[in-house]
Amino acid sequence: MDSGHFSNQVTSKYIVIYTKLLEGLPPHQIAPHEDRNQFFTNLFNLDVKNEYLRGELNRLSKESCLGSHKPFLNMLFRECLMQARDAPHADIRKAHALETLSIILRSILSKNLSGWEVMEILGGGVGQSDDVFMILTNLVEDGMRDETAPLSIRHQGLQIALIYMCSIGQLSPGAYFLRCDLFSSITTFIKSCDKERFVSEAALLLAILANFHKSDAGKLNPYLKCIRSTQDAELMRKICWAVNKELMSSIQSYMDISDDSFKYIFTTTLGSMFASLRSDRTLSTTLEPSRELFKNQPIIDAVFLLPIFELLRANSLFPAIIVEDTSLDRDTPGHFPPLLHTILTLSSYILTHATSASSPRSLSYANLSLHILLALVENDGVMGVMIQPSATVIPICRQKLPHLPVIQPRQPVICALLDCCVLWLRHNLHKRLEIYCYMICIQVCYRVVWSLHNCRSRLEYVWKDLWAALLGLLGFLTTKIDSLDTTAGVEQIVRETIVLLYLSLIKSDGYLPSPQALHEFIYELIRFASILKSQESLLKSLTVAPQQDPRQATWIKRSTEALASITELVDFYQGKVTKANARTAKAAMSVVAREIETDGLYTTKSVCEPQAPGCSDDVLGFARYGCTDGLALMP
Repeated sequence: MDSGHFSNQVTSKYIVIYTKLLEGLPPHQIAPHEDRNQFFTNLFNLDVKNEYLRGELNRLSKESCLGSHKPFLNMLFRECLMQARDAPHADIRKAHALETLSIILRSILSKNLSGWEVMEILGGGVGQSDDVFMILTNLVEDGMRDETAPLSIRHQGLQIALIYMCSIGQLSPGAYFLRCDLFSSITTFIKSCDKERFVSEAALLLAILANFHKSDAGKLNPYLKCIRSTQDAELMRKICWAVNKELMSSIQSYMDISDDSFKYIFTTTLGSMFASLRSDRTLSTTLEPSRELFKNQPIIDAVFLLPIFELLRANSLFPAIIVEDTSLDRDTPGHFPPLLHTILTLSSYILTHATSASSPRSLSYANLSLHILLALVENDGVMGVMIQPSATVIPICRQKLPHLPVIQPRQPVICALLDCCVLWLRHNLHKRLEIYCYMICIQVCYRVVWSLHNCRSRLEYVWKDLWAALLGLLGFLTTKIDSLDTTAGVEQIVRETIVLLYLSLIKSDGYLPSPQALHEFIYELIRFASILKSQESLLKSLTVAPQQDPRQATWIKRSTEALASITELVDFYQGKVTKANARTAKAAMSVVAREIETDGLYTTKSVCEPQAPGCSDDVLGFARYGCTDGLALMP
């Protein structure tokens, strides 16, 4: 009974003190017998009433923060910094001051402030803000670096930095964290920490810092330079270990909505087959879940893809680290798959459901995933590993019909990556077409075909799914051009798809696994002959003026020639099929096979191999959602 009474007294004292401070009373009026230092020492000895303080600060208006409550907020923020900096690690005041700092930053920075308003409210004005905010950055830097401090205290410092940077966005006060060497502190924290979530949060902080004013001051951002230059393999392995587990939870979130494991799909498909034979089959349910169920996917843990992208894109060593454990057998229970496999599995879910709710957030994650795939295939070392047989099967999303073929044991990793591209191409054709994402996807496929041919790797893959998806894209653009929200960028997609198909044809001897695969390719082209022949008129309708840029003009000329070569080839084999009176797919395939086996692949006028235009290798638009989700991870 006495213990409960004491607890109520302490809680009441905390609320009473903050109530008076919020009313504008200075410390000497609240506690006349204590000097200011003693007042705040006693205050930070009290347990933080998190919900109460957060609620009170959230209720303050922006105008009030800049007006009547500004002195209180200035004072409290500065005292938190002093107590957190000066109190010993074992002193409860340090933890309480750090917790209060987190509450202040999260509440105040949520009020849509400008940069100078942040400095006014928290720093006491532009003239004083340098001193105040450098105390904050030094507090975080020293705290994360100090291996003698309890992990909980170091983690609080990390979370303060994340809350600050995720809340500040691209406002000028974020530059204070560019003045200190937080990279070495983050590195020390990661290498000395054994908790996956803490390590992942530290990696995310590094990525958020690297994205601060990336577009206009990339050369000035020290974190970009550090990410690019570090050769710390231990650091990178630790990040891969931690992020892998966090991304697995994002995959599980999709599966919790609809279990699409192969065992489940097989049994439910079999059950549906039998149900279709029953008289009450109209009551049977579809295998494909409602799009509405996926509107909040991916969960916020998927934000840990961002540091993977930043390292993969900028660092020369990281690609080798990310693939070094892919040869290990991870199919045994209790073992997580390699990070590369986890990324591909998660990407398959993100790309399948990207437009389920057509939210900017889900599309931004799709863009990030496609850029990660592009970064993977553009690295020769990674490609060299991905074309080798995989020790484990990589699960791919099977939550939308038609299902892709189940990946077989020992099938190369690159097959799963191509499946991700097919899933994007199939399931995101809408009036509001995501032009840029389609360009990136086509670039990924182009790079895969080009690399496979160069290393003469004949890939056992169900290529007809890719051809059908690409030709389906052209068919959608042709038939729906008048109903699209915008036609901007459509010409580019059409030309890049044509160039990809042309490249795939002329390089077919170097990457297709068998003559049958080539026959299937030709058959798919014949099947979509009318669509291919309509591309010329579609492109004419989309081209508004002669291209002044010589490089772009050459690209247009060569892509036009590529289209002419494809349609000439299609006409040739379509004529053979018609002449043979082939009325079934099997018969048509036999005609094509016979012609190729007798005379080889029909050759057209030689066209200089058109190189597809490059796309931006950055994801600047993701920073907004990365910050929002990073902030949502914080307490």
